[in-house]
Amino acid sequence: MPSPSLSQRMRTLQTKLLEIRVGSGAITLPKDIKRIHLRFAPKLNGGHMGPRKFWQHELIRMKYHNPAVPMTIDRTAPQTEAATLSVHFTSADAPQTSGSETSSPAAVTSTSTEHNVPPEAAATERVETINMTHSTNSEILDALIRLTKAEVLEPSAEDREEMRELAEARTRSAKDAKLSAEVRARQKRERELLDQARGEVANLTA
Repeated sequence: MPSPSLSQRMRTLQTKLLEIRVGSGAITLPKDIKRIHLRFAPKLNGGHMGPRKFWQHELIRMKYHNPAVPMTIDRTAPQTEAATLSVHFTSADAPQTSGSETSSPAAVTSTSTEHNVPPEAAATERVETINMTHSTNSEILDALIRLTKAEVLEPSAEDREEMRELAEARTRSAKDAKLSAEVRARQKRERELLDQARGEVANLTA
């Protein structure tokens, strides 16, 4: 199988970059959002599939459009516990709500464990928690948008034009690949017929 050409590699890179900018999870969070923390189990059973998909897809776009907001991950929750998404609001005088966690994760991204911030930092936050268990990634995103009043970002005119061009390029590439395969198959068949004819001639002259 021939290796991808430079144009094909560039198109693949453009597609991946576009997928980060555009799609589910492309939102801008309000300025009072201080951090977001996800906690779910390492395996998918028990309602943890949606949270994992949210982390792998929506959270990537959220981070792209909100680079200043720390987004932390804890994948060590027991399989039987609820998967949660905690939203930390900057609020110096607001008390913890009934659905709030008692501690806040650190501002550094973690893929293993959750660390607590100092009490004086936690006192400046109001924490609201979304139960993600048995929810799809789109349902989790909808709940987050409702809670935070985040703004959903539509693709720009430039993004839509790039999507159109990439789609056309993929169509042309698929047609070219099909045509090349047909040409190779025809050439192979012609060589086989030629070899067969040569064998028959050799048998007649033997």
